[in-house]
Amino acid sequence: MKSNPKFRISPIAALTLAALCLAPVAYAAQVHTAASTTQLVAKKKIAEPARPAGEVVEYADLEHRVGQDIEIETKLNTVRRGTLMKYTQPALTLKISPEASGYELTVPRETIKTITVLPPPATQDKDEGKSGAKKN
Repeated sequence: MKSNPKFRISPIAALTLAALCLAPVAYAAQVHTAASTTQLVAKKKIAEPARPAGEVVEYADLEHRVGQDIEIETKLNTVRRGTLMKYTQPALTLKISPEASGYELTVPRETIKTITVLPPPATQDKDEGKSGAKKN
């Protein structure tokens, strides 16, 4: 049985034709993925709250900073902020602010990524804007 030469196609030609047909689909998927990634990065930047200014310190430097406010970023992608209550070699204990439940939290040293010592909160002078003279 003879095959009709008009309808014969070589395997190489078939692969080339398939590649040409699928190339626009692959390109569109790649562009869509790049756009989605850009949008996710933009949303993440917007969602992150502004970090307070402070001094990034090493773990050992906290020994003399008990009582100061600190912020800890952990390897578990969490951020904890509070007053340093206790410093030991294996762990830190923080007093979380009353606005955030006001509990004590112990954080193991090996889970800490960065430590930032926060500046003391700005206090208003009680006599600010007032003179000592009485009004008549």
